[in-house]
Amino acid sequence: MIQPIVLYGNHNILKTKTKKSDTEDNREGLSNLILDMKETLESIGGLGLASNQIGRDESVCLVRFGDHVITMVNPTITNREGEKKISIERCLSIPDVTSKVQRDEIVSVKFTNPDNDWQEEEIRVEFPNSVVVQHEVDHLEGKLMIDNISSMEMNLLRTKLKKCSRGNAKINYVGMIWRASQKSWSLVGPYHSLAQYYMQFQNKEENLTEEPNKTE
Repeated sequence: MIQPIVLYGNHNILKTKTKKSDTEDNREGLSNLILDMKETLESIGGLGLASNQIGRDESVCLVRFGDHVITMVNPTITNREGEKKISIERCLSIPDVTSKVQRDEIVSVKFTNPDNDWQEEEIRVEFPNSVVVQHEVDHLEGKLMIDNISSMEMNLLRTKLKKCSRGNAKINYVGMIWRASQKSWSLVGPYHSLAQYYMQFQNKEENLTEEPNKTE
């Protein structure tokens, strides 16, 4: 089921390291989460998605390499190689913001792959795909792309970040922001996206309704 994206604001979900996911006793729960994440990423587009971006405290992320999406559970970067590269990055949780971030050219990442019978794998990823891996693993560590920029650059983004935290960023998907005064989450986004978001719940309820068995 498509989920709203947590937007930058006055909360700690995007700034807190996620817990290690239980890949032995919670496979069903993780599978449901991963399905939601895949549907969400597919509906929005983008190169990756981390679980805390939809408000879940699990160490799970998706990374897109071309047409292929890899699911990583409990990913850890085990090695960094090559030169430092400057990447131009965007983030679904910080719309309207583009940042120049210094990343490692090549990384090795170890993770559990639920699409391969929950086996542990380690892959070596080169630039530019290595940027996607580092961006998403950073999310799970509670680190945003703007945490990698200078204070001067951060000051230039203050207005846009404040606009985002108030739910006024331009997005074509459903987002959610924390209203500190109300101590609750609010959904934001264009009308058609909000309508589609609520429609999926109605469709789910209709699909669960079955015709009673008829006997002759």
